[in-house]
Amino acid sequence: MSQITTNAAIAATAAVLSAATVGRFRSLCLKLQGQYRGRGADRKLYGNDLVHFVFFGGVHMGRLLQRSLDRLEDIDPNEVVDNLADRGIVDKDGNPITRVAVCKAIADLAESLRKSLDGDNTGTSSHAYESLMVDGKKVRGARVYKCVKDDPDHKCRCRNCTGKARAPVPGTIYVSGLLIGKTVVEPAENGPIPASKSRADVIAKRVIRSRLPIGRYREWRLDPNGDYAMVIGPNAVHAATQHGTTCDPDEVQAAVGMMAG
Repeated sequence: MSQITTNAAIAATAAVLSAATVGRFRSLCLKLQGQYRGRGADRKLYGNDLVHFVFFGGVHMGRLLQRSLDRLEDIDPNEVVDNLADRGIVDKDGNPITRVAVCKAIADLAESLRKSLDGDNTGTSSHAYESLMVDGKKVRGARVYKCVKDDPDHKCRCRNCTGKARAPVPGTIYVSGLLIGKTVVEPAENGPIPASKSRADVIAKRVIRSRLPIGRYREWRLDPNGDYAMVIGPNAVHAATQHGTTCDPDEVQAAVGMMAG
């Protein structure tokens, strides 16, 4: 592989992403970071499964947001309330999720999607990322974490500045796309991350978002020294088959419609 210039810590991964055709299958086998819960001797790491994901990269965010907003308008609050009740899902106080909470969740989601469409919905950590660059060109569907210690308006939270082992190092690649299939290859030793207790509207928002196209949008952190393997193109399908990962044809077709042109 010829030498490239990039802002990523791992040039080989950057080169693979740069050469990928938009809209092709991508296979990613990744050890999840997980989360620590508990204190003292009871402190344990949960959710650090080894998972095989299949997704499409190069998503056209405008289409994804608009289709999600259109789908949101068809959501029936009463159906959501009944569905949550049937599944036994309650709020942090053990109360059923009400129609008021569901309607608030729908309104909040609609506002957030509209702001994102207008370019007004920026994350609190967006200053710490920049587009993945390879030989002077932006790579769609990927960004890079950067050190902001020289930025007077923000506190840097990278590993070099904080000394925290779980913080990202400058140059870490974050790759994104529409998830269309996954398989847990090796479950976490301590099991999944325990569910946090939330307000009724927060729970409803989470459930409703999962029904929208935006609910299949994911971003994965590729640590320079992390445990991951990525394949793009026809070989990605073969890799998926090896791990028993299957893809719903309808989800594939829906994803194709949101690829960047």
